[in-house]
Amino acid sequence: MGNTELGARLRAARERLYMSQATLAELIGAGNQSTVAGWERGRTEPDGETLARLAVILKVSTDHLLGVDGGVLSLPADVTDLARDIADLPPSERAVIEKIVAALKAEDKAKVVPG
Repeated sequence: MGNTELGARLRAARERLYMSQATLAELIGAGNQSTVAGWERGRTEPDGETLARLAVILKVSTDHLLGVDGGVLSLPADVTDLARDIADLPPSERAVIEKIVAALKAEDKAKVVPG
């Protein structure tokens, strides 16, 4: 993985949260916006500890930032957010969601989706 891949993933995660480089720099204790800009442009890389803190702040995994995605991590952010929300539901409520999804996948969607 090159510096530019990590930089692109950092930038995408930051922008998904509508966060400025300056705000991220402040939250991470990186000094100023130019540090974050350097990471995003691939000129420098955060150390391991900083990378872990970035993942928490940006609400992504370190695997995602490092480009070792698999399965759910390669899905769009809104889908992974929804998956996390569903995972937090009690089993009985997850079962309802599973039935809705199964019905939506069925051939006769008119019974499930109005209009």
